[in-house]
Amino acid sequence: MHPGVEALARIMPTDTGVDEPINWAAAEGDLGTRLPSDYKAFMHTYGSGVINGITHILLPVQAPDRLHEQESIAEGTPGAQATWHHTPERQRPDVDPDDIMIWGRTPGPDILCWVTTGDDPDQWPVLVCGRHTNSRWTLYPCGMAEFLINLVTNQYDDAISIDETRPPRFLHWREEERLTAAGIFDHYPEA
Repeated sequence: MHPGVEALARIMPTDTGVDEPINWAAAEGDLGTRLPSDYKAFMHTYGSGVINGITHILLPVQAPDRLHEQESIAEGTPGAQATWHHTPERQRPDVDPDDIMIWGRTPGPDILCWVTTGDDPDQWPVLVCGRHTNSRWTLYPCGMAEFLINLVTNQYDDAISIDETRPPRFLHWREEERLTAAGIFDHYPEA
């Protein structure tokens, strides 16, 4: 297991995670780039789903067996880049919008991205567009796993907020669909 995801698993139980069956060569081919190893390890350990009903972690491309379409990295990235273009210049760091790639979001609506500069995706920093944060766009010099660890342990003063559930909980999209079909789960609370 990736050390960052292993550290996250010590904080956030993996019991509702599912090894996501992703053809990485095809997904990365569709996206035109390799993806960070912590993201791949997250997909192996947890899969795509939601943390505490707020932070959605996206699949790289749509799952063919998903009952309800959900945004994927491939589908969400153009919207994240468009949001960058619609943000006043003084409210964003010096980043080329073509290097922005979404990997998560909240209903806030906050956008969680990588800045895909350099040849090594494991060195991509996290870029967050927060609707209710001090800065509209904030750059974090860490990868996805470290960002999530800091997020669920409330290490960021001005980052997106996450429900105070302790320990933090992850719900895989297939489990959410199963619970919804059984009438056990209706929807996540509004952010």
